[in-house]
Amino acid sequence: MSDQPLVSVVMAVYNEAEGVQAAIESLRHQTFTDFEIIIVDDGSTDHTWQGLSSIHMSRLRIHRNIPNRGQTASLTLGLTMASGRYIARHDAEDTSEPWRLEKQVALMETHPDLALVGTQVCWVDAENQPIRQFEYPTRHEDITARLKSKNSFAHGSVMIRRAALDAVGGYRADFRLAQDYDLWLRLAERYEVANLSETGYRMRFSIRMASVARNTEQNAYAALAHQLADERASMGQEHTELDSTVGAIAARYGRGFPFRRIERARNFIQWAGRLKWWGGLAARYAWTMWAYALLTWPFNLEVWKFVAREVRDRLQQDRQTSQSVTSSGGDDSPTAPPSA
Repeated sequence: MSDQPLVSVVMAVYNEAEGVQAAIESLRHQTFTDFEIIIVDDGSTDHTWQGLSSIHMSRLRIHRNIPNRGQTASLTLGLTMASGRYIARHDAEDTSEPWRLEKQVALMETHPDLALVGTQVCWVDAENQPIRQFEYPTRHEDITARLKSKNSFAHGSVMIRRAALDAVGGYRADFRLAQDYDLWLRLAERYEVANLSETGYRMRFSIRMASVARNTEQNAYAALAHQLADERASMGQEHTELDSTVGAIAARYGRGFPFRRIERARNFIQWAGRLKWWGGLAARYAWTMWAYALLTWPFNLEVWKFVAREVRDRLQQDRQTSQSVTSSGGDDSPTAPPSA
């Protein structure tokens, strides 16, 4: 690795004593080696900091926040420590394929107008078994069209050109969540963006993900980012007062017991339905998510509606199966000979 690495991998972690080890190991095995790893421990209360302090790795730099400052502030701090021409994001518990950094650097080096490149992403469970494959558009035109309604990058999978990141102002402190979506929208307005067609990133699915436990709050910030992008496109500048708007979001979702538990239970039960709808391997976690909703706030009517729908669907399936067997005469019934 050179004195000034080409790539800085930036991570912000909180209570990830075990997960951060898996992320670092996947980075150890990258085929591209000219990079540093910068990890900001955001005031963890478990053994995350002790674990990071015990790692002997020349390219690893660590910092500890006291007290907890949130992901956006921690990432911004990590960026001030980074010296690479390119910034690669990574999250704890997630892993990257060995070729990820090499392919992203190669694309950046050959396309100087490219400011942001992600990869396709697979969500996996604790046993690293796939739950859901996410296919993002790869071309700039398709990505920008999709960004008008939803995120088109997995935050931990991206590589960003540092000069472009600085030019648009980096992460905005106002966005405690959906800070990535806001950044992608601003980058895509001025620069080319892309995704690799290959799956280079495996994201660990868990209830701790902001898109799960804090889904509605994250959606509120995402809606704000979209509103600001619309204003820039239609009026040339933003007109929404950020302080008051963000303050309203924080006031709504920052309330204590029981409001926070009610909101989280609502998020969990919505995810239970989503996992069920996805089907396949994802559906097996629907009841687990329902259990989290029940434990968080059992008085949510939607928790029990989910059970009622499941019982109804199971009874319908059993009835259809019974009718099918009856109409066919049963599996062991002899087949009637054809008419002469």
